[in-house]
Amino acid sequence: MARSRLVIAPNWIGDAVMAVPFLRALRRAYPEDPLAVLAPRGPAAILRAEGSADAVLLRLSLLADTAAIRHGGFDEAWLLPNSFRAALLAFLGGVPERIGYATDRRSALLTRTVPPPPRTAHQLRDYDPLLAARGIAPDLEAPRLPIPEGAARRAAETLAAAGLDGPEPLALLAPGSAFSRTKRWLPERFGRLGAILRDRRWACAIVVGPGEETLAREVSAAAGTPLPILGAALDPLELAALLARARVAVANDSGPMHLAAAVGTPVVAFFGPTDPGRTAPTGAPNRILDRYVFCSPCFLTECPYGHECMREIEVEDAVRAVEELMGEDRKTGDGRREK
Repeated sequence: MARSRLVIAPNWIGDAVMAVPFLRALRRAYPEDPLAVLAPRGPAAILRAEGSADAVLLRLSLLADTAAIRHGGFDEAWLLPNSFRAALLAFLGGVPERIGYATDRRSALLTRTVPPPPRTAHQLRDYDPLLAARGIAPDLEAPRLPIPEGAARRAAETLAAAGLDGPEPLALLAPGSAFSRTKRWLPERFGRLGAILRDRRWACAIVVGPGEETLAREVSAAAGTPLPILGAALDPLELAALLARARVAVANDSGPMHLAAAVGTPVVAFFGPTDPGRTAPTGAPNRILDRYVFCSPCFLTECPYGHECMREIEVEDAVRAVEELMGEDRKTGDGRREK
């Protein structure tokens, strides 16, 4: 008899990308059963395009989400966030079986609790013990994200409008990070990197999300002559499509970093307060630039010292990493993959 399943997804785009193997494993284990996902707007767009779920519900509020879950009549809820709120949603939504980690004092709201993993492996493997609790084999492949036709068209139009549809290899700089300023490499260094790449006949642009326009202008000003600023008006899928057309993406530990890797674009990634052993990009060629100091990784949102972990990464290090990846990249000069 078929059982309908709901996955409560992570809140951040990068975390949603890293949840893709979990969804693929669940889909493979129960190919005929209905599978739905509840996610915030950005992750919802990503997981809808990925295609493992039959339905993606948009997370709105506690009351609306509870009503949506009740209306869905789900038999099981799989909780990927470790929050009390995720367990409360499944409980109030009347889902008979609620599976999640024993975290945030929520065990009483779950019907099947699993001890939380040690978090020493990559975050991709964090959900494997949940699957193992039901005898489901994990999916060990890297996340992959298909690009819908509409998103690809919007990305092409965006590049054309910025004058970036020529033959030069395209480098996209992603200087933001939604969760924490401490994860950001210095804006002036992003700008200097862009200036050097432009001098070396790269097409170069800055990509940011909503609310990061001021940061983008700082980077552009540091480049000496303006760099195009893209992305703030794009949804996550359109941003992924834009990153898919790049020869290389240069990013902090962030959603754009994971999106770039998920569409196969080589990535240069800066790490300092976070741990690349946990959240490095996977599935695409990459170079990790980090300078761990005595307090790394701290996972703090504000640095109590001088942010040395990021300040010690020089522009020359990033230039060298980009050039190394260019030698490994299998794309053609127009930024599209060879078929």
